[in-house]
Amino acid sequence: MVEFKQFYTEREVSDKLAALIQIARPSNCLELSAGEGALIDAVLKKYPKVHVTAVDIDYKNASYLRGKYPDVNVLCGDSTLPELCDLINDSSFDIALCNPPFKSIVINSYISSLVFDMTGKKFKGDKVRAEIVFLLLNLKKLKSSGELAIILPDIFFSSLSYSWLREYLINNFSVSKIIECEHKAFKKTEAKTHIYHIRNVFSRKQSQIAFEKNGCEIYLSNMDFIFKNQFPDASEEFDDKFLLFRGKKSGKECRNSGLPYFHTTSFDSILTEKETNFNSYDGIALKNDILVARVGTRVLGKTVVFKGTSALVSDCIFCLRISDENLRDYFVDRWLDDKEKWISENAKGTCAR
Repeated sequence: MVEFKQFYTEREVSDKLAALIQIARPSNCLELSAGEGALIDAVLKKYPKVHVTAVDIDYKNASYLRGKYPDVNVLCGDSTLPELCDLINDSSFDIALCNPPFKSIVINSYISSLVFDMTGKKFKGDKVRAEIVFLLLNLKKLKSSGELAIILPDIFFSSLSYSWLREYLINNFSVSKIIECEHKAFKKTEAKTHIYHIRNVFSRKQSQIAFEKNGCEIYLSNMDFIFKNQFPDASEEFDDKFLLFRGKKSGKECRNSGLPYFHTTSFDSILTEKETNFNSYDGIALKNDILVARVGTRVLGKTVVFKGTSALVSDCIFCLRISDENLRDYFVDRWLDDKEKWISENAKGTCAR
């Protein structure tokens, strides 16, 4: 119902959510934004004996659901209010399916505590996206190793503003798969959406997420998911905020050029402030670029923020240019925190390629 920003789930999409659930015989299922019951239909088709608890804010929907599903526990109320949430025990459901309302809601004390207690995030404004609250509530109600299939707008997948949420999911759960929904997958809205399959278990061994678009599946590293989604037609919001390149010249060619250069042997060097003409060269580091050693047993992954004026970059170095100082500092902090783990999982070979 558009009144409550509930864009009802089409049967094909509902079936996709149910198909993602891998638990063989779940005993119970939670649906916090049930609408007219499309997700209930899908889950009961797959698991006829599962006990469903369904919530909807619209009394007309709740009445309809009670008539259609006499064995379903239907609650009428606002899932984001403590009066209703307290009726549903935490850590008590094997599976959950959800198509939350796409809107902003006022932050009350319950929502503020929920978000901060689970993610450590404090909001400065007086509103929050309802999808965040529904996501966290579903995760809170899942048993250990329980599974959630949820629909979320593209903004949570591609926007820099929600990298904190993606990082929270990666660091606390297992995001097994993300499916991009086809255009106009929901009635009365053209919002681009994704289906997430999340398991309430954290595994350090999981370093990739399956991503499906138009029936084709690729894999995103956890860092790509958090910071930059690298696949065709991804949101370009991030693209104008950074430039990443690898140096063009070998270390020997850099030395023979007679110009200031940065190689794997340069991390402990004193950098020159001399102005130099690099007009005929590609791969030039500028002040405040982030330089990362891409090869070398002793220096692999070593990182500095370049403080010289400019220098050639060898082909053993990645150069990342982020113009926004806050974003640059954020990236460096996160990279240094996660670097060793990421390198141990992804480093290959012994030479530049």
